[in-house]
Amino acid sequence: MGMKRIGVMKWKIAFVAYCCLILWLSSLAPKELPDQALAVPDYLLHFLEYSFLGFLGWAAFGGSGVGFPWGLFAYCACFGIADECWQDWWSKGRSPEVWDVAMDAAGSFAGLLCSMVFWKK
Repeated sequence: MGMKRIGVMKWKIAFVAYCCLILWLSSLAPKELPDQALAVPDYLLHFLEYSFLGFLGWAAFGGSGVGFPWGLFAYCACFGIADECWQDWWSKGRSPEVWDVAMDAAGSFAGLLCSMVFWKK
């Protein structure tokens, strides 16, 4: 296996692990979350969380085509919807919010766009 292929595989593993981390955090009740996390506005947390998901998505799967990676964006946005559903099903005291999904999509778009601009593969 070539070095480049190993590098890409590491990013793919990081991407999947981060998706699992998001789901785990979404399954926690509000009292189980760190106090510092609750001090930051919820919309900002969602934006930053999914910006990083967009970055990892670009690192793992991006750079192969020309133009914006709409497929990766669609995955991240759909994952945000699934994350809100997961939160509704598994956590106690938390509910799905449309604005959280909107910030998830905006964050993933920003993460993908910044990765495209600043990280040339």
